[in-house]
Amino acid sequence: MSVKVGKTASVKLGTYSISELGTWTLSGFTREALDTTEFGDDIKTFTFGVGTSGTLSFAGNYDAGDSTGQDLINSACKNASVFTGGDLKLYIDNTSYYTVDTGGEILITKSDATTMDKSGLGQVSFEGTISGGAIVLI
Repeated sequence: MSVKVGKTASVKLGTYSISELGTWTLSGFTREALDTTEFGDDIKTFTFGVGTSGTLSFAGNYDAGDSTGQDLINSACKNASVFTGGDLKLYIDNTSYYTVDTGGEILITKSDATTMDKSGLGQVSFEGTISGGAIVLI
């Protein structure tokens, strides 16, 4: 069995690593289950509706000087810019990564979510929604 060690993961915007991150998450693909139950039915029935490629999030240490990573993600959110296939990559090791497939987009829906603690490092998190295409492993 081949397992992946999290310490080799990263998030990249183009060719630049977004600095100081420590976690990323893909929510996964889901498909709606539409209720087709009729009057008189004793057990609910369903049919499939449309699917969604889900959401993504990443977080780590706040780095105000990361002009090629954290700042660009913040700018994309504030300016309603989207990322297409290969722009934003969630690496699982040094070579393989998840990105949105051709025709899809990643919309950054939350940025600059910052936490400061008197006994720790500043933390920052980002969230996005995947639109119009599946997430693929390259």
